[in-house]
Amino acid sequence: TTRKDMTVKFALYERVGVKEYWIVHPLDKTVLVYKLDGNKYARAEMYSAEEKIKVGIFEDLEIDLKTVFMG
Repeated sequence: TTRKDMTVKFALYERVGVKEYWIVHPLDKTVLVYKLDGNKYARAEMYSAEEKIKVGIFEDLEIDLKTVFMG
């Protein structure tokens, strides 16, 4: 559930050092991207279905959200 994603998983991933944590909201067609800054996640960057996200941990990977949210 979203609540578990935003609390339990968020704290766990932050604690173990997951560099990027993405939360996808399919009904809203948005993605929140949290990036680790030191040992804490910085404020989330929000992306909409019309945008592309450059994946921070893979230099040449970019995801076009239009294709993710098609249909």
